[in-house]
Amino acid sequence: ESVLHALWMFLPAYVANMSPGLVAKLIPGWKAPIDGGRLGKDGKRILGPGKTWRGLVGGTLLGGVTAGLVAIGAFHWDLMAGWDYGANDFNPNNALGAPNEEDAKIYESHPALIVLFGAFVGFMSLVGDAVKSYFKRRIGKDRGRPWVPFDQLDFVVFGLAAMALASPLLADGWVKAALLDDWIILATLVILTPFLHFLVNVLGYVLKLKEVPW
Repeated sequence: ESVLHALWMFLPAYVANMSPGLVAKLIPGWKAPIDGGRLGKDGKRILGPGKTWRGLVGGTLLGGVTAGLVAIGAFHWDLMAGWDYGANDFNPNNALGAPNEEDAKIYESHPALIVLFGAFVGFMSLVGDAVKSYFKRRIGKDRGRPWVPFDQLDFVVFGLAAMALASPLLADGWVKAALLDDWIILATLVILTPFLHFLVNVLGYVLKLKEVPW
């Protein structure tokens, strides 16, 4: 269950990270690159043509929508009870999903702030991918070439940082409890994500949403 909880909670980052290819299919005409075509001092593109405003905006929006759907789904799915970003009676004195004590203070996250939280997590996950691309260009790796393990962990690091930074948007203590009360949660995100990232990219390549399978 801890593994499922980790993947469920981090779904906005996963969706945002895999969304640029899908958004490109839906909005093929908007290809403006984030770096505006500018070159660095080394004569190479700052980020490259693959990092577009379309992907950044689309991934951010989808991250927000995903968080909202996760919160709704957790309310209707017993296995994920409590893993709703604090939307329903979060008690910081108990484990996530446990019954609340009558004398404990109860917190709830506002639905709009949950969506904003997911959007920020999605946005920062894509920022992490862009930062990786910047350094990838600087060391001479061409666009589309693999860079293990940074290709797999960039959005995880930035996504987790985003959750910590945006924690005030949710019920007091929810993010801390979600990430730190069970060591399997963080271990899953750090260890299992690279494998899932590889599988998702291969699927995206097969579906012709990505140019390369990594």
